[in-house]
Amino acid sequence: MSATADPITARVHRTSFALGEDVVPYAYGDGCTDELLLLLAEEVASADRVLLVHDAVAADLAQRVVDGLAPHALVHPLPVSAREELKTLETVLHLAEEAVAAGVTRGSVVLALGGGLVGNVAGMVAATLFRGLPLVHLPTTPVAAFDAVLSAKQGVNLSAGKNMVGTFWTPRSVWCDLDWLRGVDARQVLTGTAEMAKNVLAVLPEREDDYLAAVDGLADPGSDALLRLLQIGVDAKTGPLRVDPHERSEALVFEYGHTVGHAVELASRGALSHGAAVGWGMLAAADVAARLGLLDDAAVAAHARVLAPLGVRVDAPPVLDRALVHRLLLRDNKRGYLPGIGDDVVPMVLLDRLGSARRGEGGRPLVPVPTDLVHAAVDEVLRPV
Repeated sequence: MSATADPITARVHRTSFALGEDVVPYAYGDGCTDELLLLLAEEVASADRVLLVHDAVAADLAQRVVDGLAPHALVHPLPVSAREELKTLETVLHLAEEAVAAGVTRGSVVLALGGGLVGNVAGMVAATLFRGLPLVHLPTTPVAAFDAVLSAKQGVNLSAGKNMVGTFWTPRSVWCDLDWLRGVDARQVLTGTAEMAKNVLAVLPEREDDYLAAVDGLADPGSDALLRLLQIGVDAKTGPLRVDPHERSEALVFEYGHTVGHAVELASRGALSHGAAVGWGMLAAADVAARLGLLDDAAVAAHARVLAPLGVRVDAPPVLDRALVHRLLLRDNKRGYLPGIGDDVVPMVLLDRLGSARRGEGGRPLVPVPTDLVHAAVDEVLRPV
């Protein structure tokens, strides 16, 4: 990640990430909201309306954005309750109706202020209203700033599962004051940090020391922990997403830990955060790879070392119905990448060494694993102590 000080103010820095042939600028800093809004105003000044879709709990920040942009653009704020059960097409339709009633046209811009859920809902509005409006992200949670906004994927849920309806829509830009991320609860910090643990294990193992230093510094508001994690997120995503912006081949590596992780998350019925669940999913994936002779003991130990600071430790597993986890594995949405497989196989992203995913059919980092073997790994990792 290379960044340069913005010529207007040294408090704002710019980097970028690639989504195929598109290069998305990312402006960030720490304690620089006023400067960011000054620069953002220049970007949206030509829009006839700015639709600000924001997390309802970030109302104060949303008002600050409205006030900052008001001299340059007509801003219409629309709050969203960031609850998983509201991440639906009905919410997207409601927001679209409200937007049109407020005068949004083909010449408008959509700003998404919030975490990953708000970003996805606003992204769906931007992608579909008038068949596409510019989308600008203002992430306010670690998982959004370090991971979710670094993607063209936009999606909402069905009753059958998460993110089953969606599309691809590349954001125009991303703007983030790292100070916005300090107001979130520990659960959201864990989720964002777990995704960076995934990046270190699956893509950038040489950044383990940076990652561990960042995790150690999260409790210190004066540390550069958030900046280190942001850098890991951008650096990990850029290579795979440059060649695979729709995340159907090379970028499937970012699904590492998510096969078992999603099942664990659902089985916990909300008790575990997404980040913690993915952490347990990575431990299970490492166990599977070790059973298959792909990962050596040192690589498995690295998983434990990277995840332990997040509270994901084999000596303190969550209490879950492991039989339910087994059943939920068969609902994983990656099954469609391996046509013709039955319930005796689970598609998984596995590593054959740190930073290197095992390749399967078509060169994808996705391989079929016997279901019984996955169950054995899940039972081992989640075995009550």
